[in-house]
Amino acid sequence: MDDQELLSYIYQNADMGVGGVLQVLEKAEGESFRTALQNQLGCYDRIRSEAVQLLRKRGGGPHAPALFKEAMARVTAAAKTLRDSSPPAVAGMMIRGNAMGLHKMAQRLSEYEGQDSEVKKLAGELIAAQQQGIEQMKGFLS
Repeated sequence: MDDQELLSYIYQNADMGVGGVLQVLEKAEGESFRTALQNQLGCYDRIRSEAVQLLRKRGGGPHAPALFKEAMARVTAAAKTLRDSSPPAVAGMMIRGNAMGLHKMAQRLSEYEGQDSEVKKLAGELIAAQQQGIEQMKGFLS
């Protein structure tokens, strides 16, 4: 996997995070829980924007393949059909989403053959954001 491929994946992964948070944020209950979700949204949005900048700096641009569109549609549908918008229910859903994104991001990073420190750093930031999101949401499970 080269720089462009990994940056595209970082963009797609962060974009899914943004979409997922936006879908549950409108139904989220409780000020502290909403604040936690908004913090995650800010992290994902910043990483997504930085991925776009790095892609453009290297002569490329963001794109979302059909697989990501399909996954995003599933996340959106799950969020819309979520009947229980209590913090424990939404936190559980967010933990699952973060864990899936974290696993896939770590997989892609291990396939990365490039040496670009900016690309590696951004991938690490996304992984850290997903780990932090999981830990943060654990506090709302009970």
